[in-house]
Amino acid sequence: MEIKKPVYVIGHKNPDVDSIAAAISYAHFKNYQAGQEYIPAAAGAINSESQFVLQQLGIEPPLVLSSVATTAEDLLDGQSITTRADVDLKTLGGLMREQAVKTVPVVDEGGRFLGLVTIGDMAMLFLEQLGAETNLAENPGILSRLLSLRVGDIMKSQDLVLFEKDDTIEEVRRSMLNSRYRNYPVVGDQHRFLGMISRHHLLAMRRKQVILVDHNESKQAVDGIEEAEIVEIIDHHRVGDLQTLAPIYFYNQPVGSTCTLIAEHFFNHEVPLARSYAGLMLAGLMTDTMLFKSPTTTAKDRMIAAKLEQISGLNSLQWGKDILQKGTSFHEEDETSIITSDLKEYQQDQLLFAVAQVEILELHQLHRRQQGLRQAMEELCQSRAYDFMCLMVTAILEESTELIIAGPQAEFVEEAFRSQARQGIITLPGVMSRKKQVVPVIIQHIRQKQIV
Repeated sequence: MEIKKPVYVIGHKNPDVDSIAAAISYAHFKNYQAGQEYIPAAAGAINSESQFVLQQLGIEPPLVLSSVATTAEDLLDGQSITTRADVDLKTLGGLMREQAVKTVPVVDEGGRFLGLVTIGDMAMLFLEQLGAETNLAENPGILSRLLSLRVGDIMKSQDLVLFEKDDTIEEVRRSMLNSRYRNYPVVGDQHRFLGMISRHHLLAMRRKQVILVDHNESKQAVDGIEEAEIVEIIDHHRVGDLQTLAPIYFYNQPVGSTCTLIAEHFFNHEVPLARSYAGLMLAGLMTDTMLFKSPTTTAKDRMIAAKLEQISGLNSLQWGKDILQKGTSFHEEDETSIITSDLKEYQQDQLLFAVAQVEILELHQLHRRQQGLRQAMEELCQSRAYDFMCLMVTAILEESTELIIAGPQAEFVEEAFRSQARQGIITLPGVMSRKKQVVPVIIQHIRQKQIV
């Protein structure tokens, strides 16, 4: 029987509330439609704001998935026949004939892998015992003794080539090339047997299936995305550089939040929506639109928020403020954690840069941290080879951003905004949105400089 593999619904690296809420909610939406299992995942640690939201709503956090690269476990395509060490060879022989298999794994009562028995091992044993007997009259007795032997008496448990479930495809391929076995066992946690793979499985390799939410650029995607099969994308950002194996469902609209688009799916398909999931999507919507103050906010965002507010019983503005006030730990976290908690990388015309963002209620919260933040940014530029980077410290109530810049080519940012930095900071009144007011300005400036 073929194993039905799950589909992972996952947001971008350094996930924010919208990314986490979108992954959980869309997996819930897809599971309601049935047919396959959809697992919500996060491409990094869950930040304090998301933790606060999930705790308040009583929703389980998503699986943290560091990579979606193909592994030995992904090669498994069906249930393997197994046997126990105390089974006699007569019973095992019948099982092998019935199932038309030549190799049988041996497991204990807990499903842990013990060894292998092959048809070749059994044949060699019979030939050695029967062939050495010159008196043919003794053969029936020898045969009876052989058939009464236990699997544990003849199984191989030493010098086997087996794979852990997380072994990469390259490790599997290399081991198979260096050995000449027909089948290879795959084991999981506590050495539990998961199944058998062969060279055939490498040729018919099945990739992990993923649905991407809240992003569609390779720089922001979970590690190993180039080895995965992308089956859907739900996003509200610019179209990026990811490629797919076949045509997919790609839903992208210029709204303020991915949760707006996912909630729209619930309403359009009349999928029942519990109060907790309505509150979850409302959290993503309110934080990504910065309490409707972001210029990315649309009439659709406000309409969807009103519906989610009614279902969840939450006041949207107060809920958003609670998340920003109680979820943030701006004063407690170290500088590197603040910078990387919501950081996105971009590649444009040979330049690699990053734009991070942290939202606070008022700008006075920044003043004690700005020197340490800039120093940490310089170190990050050096370690990650960024040409430059920016940290948007956005004060929601004041509707303003202090843009801290760093890196060997930080002048690109000053030129783009036509403003000279003071102590590494450019003040941008009215600027709230990374995707609409900062990244496009920088990219456009880079393009113009390349043309010139």
